Amino acid sequence: MSRNDSEASSNGRTADFGSAYEGSNPSASASTGQKPANLRAELKPLSRPSHVLLVTLGNVPHRLLADASAALRGVLDLASKNGPSLDRPQYAYNESRGQYHATAILRRLSSLGGPAHVPVVGLVDVDLFLPDAAYVIADADRDAGAAVFSISRLSHGEPEQLRRRTQVETVHAAGHLLGLSHCSDFRCAMFVSRDAADSDRKGPGLCTSCRTAVGLP
Repeated sequence: MSRNDSEASSNGRTADFGSAYEGSNPSASASTGQKPANLRAELKPLSRPSHVLLVTLGNVPHRLLADASAALRGVLDLASKNGPSLDRPQYAYNESRGQYHATAILRRLSSLGGPAHVPVVGLVDVDLFLPDAAYVIADADRDAGAAVFSISRLSHGEPEQLRRRTQVETVHAAGHLLGLSHCSDFRCAMFVSRDAADSDRKGPGLCTSCRTAVGLP
């Protein structure tokens, strides 16, 4: 797992940590200008998929899939298809923490990509964790072609706020699967999200550097 918010690890894993550990203060890194925005796709150019598979787990409102799909099309010029609506991932539940292990969910999602290895983005309504973090908003494994993000810590507020946060984090998750790491521009969808405030601060769009990195004009 990467220990630097602006870089994915060499095995393609990228998580949005919600613990006290963040590597650096993201607000500070955005304001000092010392760390440039993401200027490249991660470790190698990635072939552009024909579409992304969107999958809900648990009681995620079905209407959010339409919002997620619109964001993928509008920002990344990616088509999407709705995958199966899955039950709450009890196989990933850790009783001692009262949370769900993100890695176990990624394994299950990656199996849905099929022989064509279609990238899969999962939307879940439960609180996620990794062993070295109090919680995570999202996790992605580029090599496995799967990403997941939770609306558990994003669902307070007005319905329109949840809709926008869903669009922002869908683009963020898909961006990792296209090869993008975290970005230091707090207005870019690829900026790390630790909470709803971070998601609200971002736009669903990408900064110029991240757009260039994935071949967008």
